[in-house]
Amino acid sequence: MSRIGIVTFFKSYNYGVWLQAYATQTALEELGHSVEIINYANPLEEQKFKYCYKEGGKIRGYITSFFKSLLFGKVRYYKKAFGKHLNSYYHISAENYHNYSEMSEIQYDILVAGSDQIWSPDTTNGELDLVFLLRFGKADKRVSIASSIGSKQIRNQDIALFKEAFKYFDAISVREEFAKKELQPLTKIPIQVIADPTFLIKKDMWEVLIKEKATYLCEEKKYILTYFVSEDKRSERFCNMIQGYIRKFKLPVWCVQFSTYKNKDCDKKVVGATMADFLKLIKHARLVITDSFHGTVLSANLNTDFVVIENKKNPERVRNILDKLGLLERINLVPDKYSDIEFSVVNKRIEKIHDDSLNWIKETLRV
Repeated sequence: MSRIGIVTFFKSYNYGVWLQAYATQTALEELGHSVEIINYANPLEEQKFKYCYKEGGKIRGYITSFFKSLLFGKVRYYKKAFGKHLNSYYHISAENYHNYSEMSEIQYDILVAGSDQIWSPDTTNGELDLVFLLRFGKADKRVSIASSIGSKQIRNQDIALFKEAFKYFDAISVREEFAKKELQPLTKIPIQVIADPTFLIKKDMWEVLIKEKATYLCEEKKYILTYFVSEDKRSERFCNMIQGYIRKFKLPVWCVQFSTYKNKDCDKKVVGATMADFLKLIKHARLVITDSFHGTVLSANLNTDFVVIENKKNPERVRNILDKLGLLERINLVPDKYSDIEFSVVNKRIEKIHDDSLNWIKETLRV
């Protein structure tokens, strides 16, 4: 049994962040390892706990973030959903770290750079984070598990940082073929593409989590659930799609969100749901409409029918996984062409993705 320390996003106010971190930790523990998530938050992640911060990297962001917190309860509901439950879901290191210079004496058998967009400067305050490149501490092995660069090409100024960091890695896996294409020229280590960690946990394990921890009451198959993360979620494009499915199914729309802001196409706001509640809402929905990567993959894993409205700012990762599942047609699928997903076929593909990814991890983590 190895002692493993993971660095990843896990404090952000985002269901995908929480679920991928939980899944990474759980999957490694299922393999028999002792696992901790190292208590480190990137500065961009950390600032979102504040009632006033430089939202969107713009000066006016101080004003907009403050009013969102004041008028719509954004921070309050974030804390309700996440902040009060950290230790219920994670095994977190005792020490809290703020930058990589504080982390030189950290020691594990294996250091893991976890999943999500930890190698995208857009998610780490404009610069690559040396912590997520494992440029700290002492370990027998340094491994990345399904790390992502998002949908953007590697910047020229980041090439040297990746090259230097990869010299110290023993194995590298990424979440998308796009990331492999961008990063492989920067290292001699063969880069493996594996699944997002939420696929490392099978449907029945997610259902156990729902049963043990979910408290939200929802009626089965009687609502359309929406969950959006992109900036144009209130655009005409989104509204028209939702309205079309309202007419088709004649069901109310439940909206998962983090503020009391009133959405036009929303019959019921679900504000500040916990991670387990979020999973329960997906599981019992008649249809999920989302632009979120994790909203998509969790709907697939829980066998809930879904439609994806393409996130134009970050389309690669959703397209990549839907291609592997044989479900590319779910992107921008109009109501007139809708049909339910044949999950008996999809589940076989999910099983292969799960097995291939877990086998790579098993072999890689052997010391």
